[in-house]
Amino acid sequence: MKRSATGKPVTLKQIAELTHCSVAAVSTALNNPQSNSGVSAERRARIKAAAAKLGYHPNFASRSLRQARSRTIGVYVQPKVWRDIGNDYEISIFKGIERAAVEHGYDILVLNMNSQILPEICAERLAERRIDGLILLHADRRADWIDQLAAISDCVVAVDCCDATGKLSRVLFDDVAAIRMAVKHLADLGHRRIGYAGVCTVDGLEEAADRETPFRAAVAEFGLDQSAELIHNIDNCEPLIDPASPRCQLEGCQAMRYFLSLPVPPTAVVAYNSMVATMMLHEARKRKVKVPGELSIIGIDDYAYLHMLETLPTVVDHRLPELGYAGGTMLIDLIEGNLAAPALQMLGPELLPGETTARL
Repeated sequence: MKRSATGKPVTLKQIAELTHCSVAAVSTALNNPQSNSGVSAERRARIKAAAAKLGYHPNFASRSLRQARSRTIGVYVQPKVWRDIGNDYEISIFKGIERAAVEHGYDILVLNMNSQILPEICAERLAERRIDGLILLHADRRADWIDQLAAISDCVVAVDCCDATGKLSRVLFDDVAAIRMAVKHLADLGHRRIGYAGVCTVDGLEEAADRETPFRAAVAEFGLDQSAELIHNIDNCEPLIDPASPRCQLEGCQAMRYFLSLPVPPTAVVAYNSMVATMMLHEARKRKVKVPGELSIIGIDDYAYLHMLETLPTVVDHRLPELGYAGGTMLIDLIEGNLAAPALQMLGPELLPGETTARL
């Protein structure tokens, strides 16, 4: 709080005297949402201008006590290999959460930077009211600790991860629509023999069906080749990939080698994520396979690094910043009583044409 010329903090009374308003009107204008206020827009603007002129800042500690809120939301990444707030996936979602928090006047407390802190910290921070609500990035679908969180607070939102209990509010990406969009794009280009590069690690099996099952449904819907050999996953991945290794890179390289080894290779491939698609493109170049001349490739997710590649991949955008923004907004609505839990929002995909798909 800035101090006045006398060395004392600027008070509401000083602002009231300058604007010829009551202290109550000044407090309402500076501390309450406009929709809940009896102060006119003209008077509100005048009060805010005077507060800015005097250098007034609200006392955060007093406001927190009065509102029984910390105006802070927590973000937690469950410990697991390749889960880290610094990764492209997590940081893209985090940027959206941050935008929502800034717009609504909330701070963010990251509960774990390197995914090594156990989930019990989430329940502790909620119970202590250090945070008003919590956003989860990644959560095992049947984790016992989720029940504990749900029992403590309704203000918990899982972003882009499923909750088998149905107790948490969620913002999800429509994987079914994304895979269908990718297959339809290739089918519209005349491809009829389309492969799928899927998950090849044991720890990814629970989530593998989220995109592989829709792929099988889409090729059936569009009357395409449904040969089992067109699916590359843990069942035919040799050797198996260590989850702690650079998994997506290895999945992409192995998938390309596998598809090229088939008596009749596919003319196009859908990769379950864009890192896999990128490594397939890299492996294709090593083997003198022309992309998209001889093989079209499309991935899921749009990351900044893709736009620095010599060949821009065609992708279906996962819309990660939008997922984060929707999750942050949903959580704040729950905190402020504008939404009932458990809430659900589904974001659709967007096709971003690049240089790795072409007409057959």
